Amino acid sequence: MAEKIVLDVDTGVDDALAILLALNSPEVEVLACTTVAGNVTVDQTTLNTLMVLEAAGRSDIPVAKGATRPLARRLTTATYFHGPTGLGRVELPAPTISPVEVDGPHMLLNMANRFAGELTVVAVGPLTNLALALLIDPDFGRKLKRLVIMGGAVRTQGNITPVAEANFYNDPEAAQAVLHCGAPITLVGLDVTHQSVIYWNDIAFLDDHLATLSPTGRLSLELLRFYTQCYGATGGAHLHDPLAVGVVLQPDLVTTERMQVDIETHGRLTRGQSVGYSHLNIDLIEDKGDYDDAIGIRVEHPSNAEVCLEVKADEFVQIFRERLGLKV
Repeated sequence: MAEKIVLDVDTGVDDALAILLALNSPEVEVLACTTVAGNVTVDQTTLNTLMVLEAAGRSDIPVAKGATRPLARRLTTATYFHGPTGLGRVELPAPTISPVEVDGPHMLLNMANRFAGELTVVAVGPLTNLALALLIDPDFGRKLKRLVIMGGAVRTQGNITPVAEANFYNDPEAAQAVLHCGAPITLVGLDVTHQSVIYWNDIAFLDDHLATLSPTGRLSLELLRFYTQCYGATGGAHLHDPLAVGVVLQPDLVTTERMQVDIETHGRLTRGQSVGYSHLNIDLIEDKGDYDDAIGIRVEHPSNAEVCLEVKADEFVQIFRERLGLKV
C-alpha cells in the first residue's frame, strides 16, 4: 500500500523536482502540498507549486498557502540558485487551480488528524508551517507516522554559512521546536544531499531527444538546465529535496545514526547550526567552597532523530532519472 504523504515545500527548483519525483513514484500517495516562504516568497512558492502540479496533470492535489515569513527572523530567499521566480528559466502556463481556503499549518493538522498514525510529512523548506501547527496543537508531531526533514548539516559544512544549512538558518526557532515535537524524525541533511549530485554533462544529450521525452521529462530537464549550471563550471547540482522523497521511497538508500539534534538559535556566528550527538557526558560537580570540582561523569544517551550520514548516491541518481523520464 502506498505511503500517505504531505509535502511541505518552498517551491524552488529542487522542490519542484521533489514534487515530480513523488508524483511519479508508486510507493507514495501525495495527499496535499503546503507552501512556505523560503527559496522565494510564499506567494511565489504557492504559484510555483500550483503550476508544477498542473503541468504534471495532478491539479486534484490541494495546495494550502502557509507562512509568509520565519517565526522571528527576516526572510532570506535564494534566487541565485532558483531564478527570480524560483523555477529557473522555466515558464509554465498560469494555473487554472487556486490554493484551498485553509492555510498550511491547519492543512497539516487536518491531515494528521484524519490519518493519525498513517501520515508521513516530507518537509523540504523552512519548518515554519510545522512549528505553527505545533503552536495550535502540541500533539501534532505525535500523530505522525514519520517526519522526514530536508535540513541541517550535522557532520559537514553548511551551505549558507560555514555551519548552517539554508532551511534551518532561515528559521532556526522553528527547526528547534519541530525537532522536539515527538514525531519519529529522519533528518536528511547536507551530510547526504551533498553526496547526491546530478551533472549536466550526464543529461545534456537529452536535448537531442526532446521529442521522445515525457512532459515530466522535458520539464525536469529544463529545471536542471538552470539548476546545474548555476553551480559553475562543474555543472553539478545537489539533489537536496528529491533525496528527502527518495528516503521515503527506499529507506535503505541511506545509513543513519540515532542522535540528539539541537539547533543554535542565539549565536551570532552559529545561527541555524545543527548540533548532533549520540551521547552526552555530564560532569558531576561538587561545591568546594570557593570553587567547584568535577568529581565524576554521568553519560546520557538522548535522541530525537535518525540522522542520515551516508547515501547510495549513484543508486539514488539512477532512480531519480528513471522516475522523472531523464533517460532514452
